[in-house]
Amino acid sequence: MAATSKSTRSNGNSNPAVEDIAAHAARIREDLAALGEALAGAGAVQSGVARDAAETKIDELLKNGEKVVADLSNHYSRAEQQVSTKVRDNPLQALGVAVAAGFFAALLMRR
Repeated sequence: MAATSKSTRSNGNSNPAVEDIAAHAARIREDLAALGEALAGAGAVQSGVARDAAETKIDELLKNGEKVVADLSNHYSRAEQQVSTKVRDNPLQALGVAVAAGFFAALLMRR
C-alpha cells in the first residue's frame, strides 16, 4: 500500500481529495500552532496578573505588620512608663513584690 501511494505522488497523478485533506491538515497544524502561542501568551498574562496581585498583598501585609509592631511598641512603652512611675511612687511596695516573686520562683525551681 505504501508503495502505491509513493508512486502516485511521484507520477504527479494525485487525487484531489488527498490534496484537499493535506491542505486541511496543514491548516489544522497552523491553527494548533497559533493556539499554542495564544495559550502561552495567556499564561504569561495570567502569571503577570498573579504576580501583581501577590506583590499587592505582600505590600498590604508589610504595612499591616509595621502598624501592628508600632502599636505594640507604643503599648509596651506606656506600660513601662506606668511601671516606672509606680516604682518611684511606692519603692517599698515594689521591693516587696520583687522579693515575693523571687521567693515563689525559688520554690518552683527547687521542685
